[in-house]
Amino acid sequence: MAISQAKKQRRKLAQQGRISPEQLRGSWNGVQPATKTTPTLKSRLAKEHHKHKRNHALMDDDSFLFYRTEY
Repeated sequence: MAISQAKKQRRKLAQQGRISPEQLRGSWNGVQPATKTTPTLKSRLAKEHHKHKRNHALMDDDSFLFYRTEY
């Protein structure tokens, strides 16, 4: 397989004793910044409870609405 042009340039810089771009990049030291966890039941229920616009049909507070129209 052929070596890319960028890799050739990096090797040439290393042979000349210059700083390689790989050395300039920061290291995370084992930290994975993109780790995601699935929500637990407790966190899902808390999110649903604190939602701004809750579905009041699912709430059980023993209340009802009586609506009367006259024709």
